[in-house]
Amino acid sequence: MKLAIIGTEKLPVPAVRGGAVETLIDMFIQNNERHPLLELDVYSIEDNKAERTSRRFHHTRFIYINSANPLNPFYSFTNRLCLKCHVPFYKNIFLMRTIRELKKRDYDWIVVENRPLFIKPLRRQLGSKVSIALHLHNDTLNPDRFYAQSVIHQCDRIVSVSHFINERVKAAADEHDVQKMRVLYNRIDTSLFQPSLDAGLSRRIREQCAIPEDRQVVLYYGRLNVGKGVLKLIQSFDRAVQQNKALYLVLCGSFPNKKEYQRIHPALERLPSNAYCVLNYITHEELPAYLSVADMIVLPSLWNEAFGLTIAESMALGKAIITTNAGAIPELIGNGSGLIIKADNQISDRLSAAIVRLAAHPDLRKVLGEKARRSAMLRFHQEGYLDELLEKLN
Repeated sequence: MKLAIIGTEKLPVPAVRGGAVETLIDMFIQNNERHPLLELDVYSIEDNKAERTSRRFHHTRFIYINSANPLNPFYSFTNRLCLKCHVPFYKNIFLMRTIRELKKRDYDWIVVENRPLFIKPLRRQLGSKVSIALHLHNDTLNPDRFYAQSVIHQCDRIVSVSHFINERVKAAADEHDVQKMRVLYNRIDTSLFQPSLDAGLSRRIREQCAIPEDRQVVLYYGRLNVGKGVLKLIQSFDRAVQQNKALYLVLCGSFPNKKEYQRIHPALERLPSNAYCVLNYITHEELPAYLSVADMIVLPSLWNEAFGLTIAESMALGKAIITTNAGAIPELIGNGSGLIIKADNQISDRLSAAIVRLAAHPDLRKVLGEKARRSAMLRFHQEGYLDELLEKLN
């Protein structure tokens, strides 16, 4: 079998510059390295570091596309304007040059990673004989998108990262196209995200972050913005710490822009200065060590999450989780693997109560963490990720 995976125009593969989608493509590649199943070609933007790293792989061919063009800013602006005005125009240099390379080869399947607007140009240029699948990571193919039905119609498969996203796609589809839909959960590196057996690690991290030994750590990690529920978390923690002085808030992440900083930072300043800390940058490899200090992980997203990698990672670490019912989160947590609260206008009260409850019941934290770990290992383990993708395509 010959399979082509088309990455995005933003970041290269291998994922030397980060990126959630790119990291997942890496997992497909690594699966095929360990157990070669097919002839795999990956189309990526040019990047010197990625090209050097790609030489380590023996069962994947990387086709690097030079997407540099002085007109890229103009095309980007035009694409955004046309989307806003519901005009069916889309031009992308990376895609155009990728199509030129695709025409030189034959594939059983072409998998497009998270770019619905790539589908129509691909179909127009490559014709009906090639099978094209869209691997959808975001809520960008739903009834609110004017192009959704026509894109769905021109796909042979749409593989969504959650049932939540799958249902959104179905709602936009013609009844004859519903049978194209599949669900494939994202995977995580469970060898990296696993409970720490080093008793001294948590103590060393606490000392490094100046976290008092007798405090219970309430931890959040991810982007520090309002949509992720960070402001609600700070406000809820302020109430919780008044009931339980032993609580300590750790925020692992950075503000994506000045606007989010201005919205969130005043609430932080109202907390007791000895009750919280902010860790601005932690590498992905270092993250599990820092998360190991948490007595509970709180991820109170207000957005309808398409998947929620932080949820899956926290589950794999065996941590007690407090989260919301936004988007795909409830299907990831499942039954009894965490506390799920409604993301409504009473979220602050519910969040505060949940924090106080978990702080007061270590046995409950232990039970939730153990169930979460078992569930994550069954559903989000990286082994077999490529096999399952092939099952969804066939």
